[in-house]
Amino acid sequence: MIALAVAAVIYAAIYLGQLMWPGEGRAMSWNPLAAAIQLVTGESSWPPGATVLLLVAAVLLAVLLVVLWKRGGQGTSKGPRRMTDLERRVNANQNTGRIQERERRKEMRHLHPDAEISEAGVQIGRSLDSGRRWVLQSYRQCSAHVWGPGRGKTLTQVVRHSYYAPGAYVMTSNKTDGVKYVLAARALQHPSGRVWMFDPDRIFRAGERPAFTIDLFATVKDTKSAEKLASVFEKSAPTAAQTGGDAQFDPQGREFLAWCMLAAAVSGKPLRQVHIWVSEGNTADPAERLIDAGYTGPVAALRGLAKQPERTRGSVFATAQRMASAMVHDHLMAWATPTPGVPVFDAARFAVSSDTLILLTKDKAGPLAAFVSALVTQVAEAAVSEAGRHRSERLPVPMVMDLDECGNVVTLPDLPDWYTHFGSKGIIINAYFQSPAQGEATYGRERFSQLWDAAGARVFGGGIDNEPWLRALSDLIGTYDKTMFSTTTSQGSRSRSESTQKQSRASVADLANLAEWRAIVRTSNGVSVIVETVPVFKDPAFAEVMRAGDQIGVGA
Repeated sequence: MIALAVAAVIYAAIYLGQLMWPGEGRAMSWNPLAAAIQLVTGESSWPPGATVLLLVAAVLLAVLLVVLWKRGGQGTSKGPRRMTDLERRVNANQNTGRIQERERRKEMRHLHPDAEISEAGVQIGRSLDSGRRWVLQSYRQCSAHVWGPGRGKTLTQVVRHSYYAPGAYVMTSNKTDGVKYVLAARALQHPSGRVWMFDPDRIFRAGERPAFTIDLFATVKDTKSAEKLASVFEKSAPTAAQTGGDAQFDPQGREFLAWCMLAAAVSGKPLRQVHIWVSEGNTADPAERLIDAGYTGPVAALRGLAKQPERTRGSVFATAQRMASAMVHDHLMAWATPTPGVPVFDAARFAVSSDTLILLTKDKAGPLAAFVSALVTQVAEAAVSEAGRHRSERLPVPMVMDLDECGNVVTLPDLPDWYTHFGSKGIIINAYFQSPAQGEATYGRERFSQLWDAAGARVFGGGIDNEPWLRALSDLIGTYDKTMFSTTTSQGSRSRSESTQKQSRASVADLANLAEWRAIVRTSNGVSVIVETVPVFKDPAFAEVMRAGDQIGVGA
């Protein structure tokens, strides 16, 4: 077919060229075979115009191929393959236009009219139809992800999000996977932005000296904010059951820790002072500092604690010490201690910048997770405060936060609540869990369900065998009418009948065996669709990012 098409183009060029630029010699025959013989024997000459027309045709063909490649093939090393039965069933009759470029761009311009934003939303994956268009999370949606280990969430989601994030960007991780490509992506897209890498465990950077310091009391302005910071440390600490303690003292222990934090904040003391007060069971010094600041309620609570029976008092102090256990590590406290010559991270400035914050830890909900979670909380609260200064109550430019390894690296007690309103403020959170069980272990079944339901985009990247959860997802994706045929024979004659039967669009087995580079996206407006998750190493748009990232060494 291709050979015939090429021959037809050449044939047309010869005759058009002959008509437009008549040459010498005998006129060319209309018979293609005879015309070829005429050219070979010299009876007719090659029309000069034919060469011009062939060159024009070649240029037009090249332009057409480039346009088709950009529309359909960009983002994969191979062209789109035919959809599987599963993909056809799930994607049938889905109004994906609502979650693709045109509609997302309208929404983005409405939400952020004064911002220069190249991408209309947060890329999740490509559609599997011939259009190969991106399925996008909008800039007023937070997303929740469940991806089993090794399913490629970092290279298909995190690096991609970092590249297109229009403003400040936050990433958490417990490994170096993808960090160098995030660094390259941000440098290429936001060359004036600064990178803040929090890496006390030195899993990426080599230096022992902190790259910057943090003031965890920057957002502690009252009793409520002090209690919130204490809750972050509590969430990252071992539980009473894990340490053989008594959970009944948790509220009082958390309260004692909170009032020590508030006392340090109002008197300009560092975090180390909190650790000293808690370790010594000192109620007098924090109370004195809170008296000077006018906090009568916490003062009364501290004085009341001091008058408790010794055994009760000791249990409360032990509980607070357990919650503050992360503060015993000097290499962590160094990042929270002002140091001459070391810059101080300013969350308020970060929220309106194009800077990058990368938070790394080896721990599984260990001591470092307390500091990571406290810093993420501080950034989020600064962003909320900044959004409140604008008539739209949104950040002028969206901030994107990829919280990878939720439950391992970052343990945020308020995360489910954030999902109910952060999207409306232009704070776009993407939280990643290795399994539903991990989410439930971190937040409890009810709170994790709250987070999942509040997410505007819910993404399942495959790789898990949790049958109850997969069955629930299967039910939500829905059913279709499968046509069934049956043949019966009676008294020597055969009859054929047709019926329909309800079948799951995606069975539990289908979901458990979801193919590589595929994800199921469910949105709050009722769309359920399977997409291709495109790793950046297969995406021509990321070729420069990959080259630059490969030049960055761990320990640099």
